[in-house]
Amino acid sequence: MKYHLSIDSGGTKVAAILYDENLRRVKVCVTGSVRGNTTSAELVKKHTDDIINGLELNGKTVETIGGTFENSLYDNIRNVCEIKRKSIFGELEMGLSAAGIFGDGLLALSGTGATVFAHADGKKLSAGGYGAAVADEGSGYYIGRSAFIAAIRDVEGRGERTALSDLIPQTLGFDGRKQLREAIFSIYGKTDASPVASVAKAVPTVIKAAAENDTASKTILKDAGGLLGKQMIYLINSNGLPADLPVTVSGSVWRGNPVFYDAFEKTLKESYDKINIVIPRLEPVLGDLAYRAYEQKGELTEGDVSHIISEFPEFEYDIKLSKTEAKNVT
Repeated sequence: MKYHLSIDSGGTKVAAILYDENLRRVKVCVTGSVRGNTTSAELVKKHTDDIINGLELNGKTVETIGGTFENSLYDNIRNVCEIKRKSIFGELEMGLSAAGIFGDGLLALSGTGATVFAHADGKKLSAGGYGAAVADEGSGYYIGRSAFIAAIRDVEGRGERTALSDLIPQTLGFDGRKQLREAIFSIYGKTDASPVASVAKAVPTVIKAAAENDTASKTILKDAGGLLGKQMIYLINSNGLPADLPVTVSGSVWRGNPVFYDAFEKTLKESYDKINIVIPRLEPVLGDLAYRAYEQKGELTEGDVSHIISEFPEFEYDIKLSKTEAKNVT
């Protein structure tokens, strides 16, 4: 059997897939982040070991490795198995391929962090991605931080009333708004997630509150989606890119988040009324498999996509559904 490895390493989690030459499932591992700028050295080592052991990589020969991953993770994997060559690499390539775009295109990534990318005329361009310490407007961290601030202002009597004041503490295991302070400080003592990842995990809570007509939550999501749209417009205009390039999205923040998506789309269409937004059916970690199918046949067919989803149903991507809803449908 010839093995291929695909990895999608983000600020909150890593998804890693070992598959064969026929795009069939061998092993799958999902663990926490291995990014040293947001994750402790102890957790990075634990999560790296999770990947190596979960995929049973020790002693294997891997034909190709593709995806998005840190050099340290690549080096640790290479220490335990033989890797013959690299396949596609990077968030842009993985995101475009997952959407079936194998030429020029634009990508709006929103997970723990956020970046907008372009592939045009042989060039790879980007804007944003400044990190949680600076901005990352339109990211999960940005949304989560805005939600925490809205809850603080409510509880301290200097902001509008919001359901987030109860919901955020509850998701952290505390008793509503009266324990907001304790809930916030609890994120600094977690051993399984960094503070940045803990804040970004508030996104589903904000989405839920917005769906129940919480004004503050809807405002946060509209603001974040609009900012990401404006950053995409900047990327297009500052580089003189054609407005007819296909645009796609990737990242957890888009899932089950119509307020965010609608604000992004509206912002883009105010500048480019005919812009084409392609919604992918595959998570980025499956972009390497989609590219391999395309490389083999010169096209990615509906049959290919259906086969990939049947092998890896947990990585089917549907922005209309949350991750939990998608699992229930599957």
